[in-house]
Amino acid sequence: MFFKSFFVSIVSFFLFASLISASEITSSLSKASLTAGEIITYNVTIIAPSGANVIPPVIDKTLGAVTVKEWNSSTKKLSKGDSVTISYRVTTYVPENCTIPELSYLVVHGSQTDTLTSQSHILSFQSVIDKDTVDIRDLKPQLETGAKPMWLLWLLIAAAVLGIIIYVYFKFFNKKKIAGEKQIPLLPPYEEAINAINELERQKYLDRGLIREYVFNLSEIFKRYIERRFEINASEFTTEEVIAWFGVSGLDTKLKQSAEWFFRTSDPVKFARFIPPQETIDKFMSETMNFLNLTRPVATENSQVTPDVSAQSTTNGAVKNEI
Repeated sequence: MFFKSFFVSIVSFFLFASLISASEITSSLSKASLTAGEIITYNVTIIAPSGANVIPPVIDKTLGAVTVKEWNSSTKKLSKGDSVTISYRVTTYVPENCTIPELSYLVVHGSQTDTLTSQSHILSFQSVIDKDTVDIRDLKPQLETGAKPMWLLWLLIAAAVLGIIIYVYFKFFNKKKIAGEKQIPLLPPYEEAINAINELERQKYLDRGLIREYVFNLSEIFKRYIERRFEINASEFTTEEVIAWFGVSGLDTKLKQSAEWFFRTSDPVKFARFIPPQETIDKFMSETMNFLNLTRPVATENSQVTPDVSAQSTTNGAVKNEI
């Protein structure tokens, strides 16, 4: 009995190893050279087991000196598995040879994950300037002109007087009008975030199967709250920059871990069109609300508000505090 179980385990191990090893990666360029601003195609093809999920790396618009204009992926069924091709449209604006670096891709099959790395490619830069072109040309001779007509002088004087009149009007006579205009104050960061979450729920993205749009909008609300609450430019941060800020923010460790989980887990959903399980989707909202409730200013707001409660209070015209 023991030898039978041992034999089955060995066979299962080698079957799994054969599945993982079946994953292959190749990459190619439509051209090996380009001029400034010329767009070429960089293809990465992965042969993976049937049904496996291929997650590309998160690219923040640039790969060194190479600029990524856009990318998309397509899947083709083969007899030995799935052929997944990720196509990047790239260019460069740097007048020198550049390199597309190695990129790492995750192949998730069942409970197992394999990492494949593409090879790097060198792009040769081609100048469009003729080698025989002279960089500095001789100065042209001066042009001889006659006397300036008097009407041009009077026109300049009239324009100057008109400019002074306009300046005096806006400086003194229109000053009270500008001062009297009232600016609509922004809502506090917490209330603004709750209102945005209520609006997101009213869109019913999840009911329509728009999971990526739901997670993308929730992530933007989260970043906007962090930006206004802690006065940083979070909306322009990449995921790694947001996580780096959490490391020096002085926030509670559990809060930092919760926020880091949110941004790391939501990236594949937003950029790789990965569909997470329902419990992960629910956790996105619960972690966001937990962060908002634990970081809202205590001096002016004393209660926790959930999306359902805030939606009711918004209908009444204001967000009510509950103890």
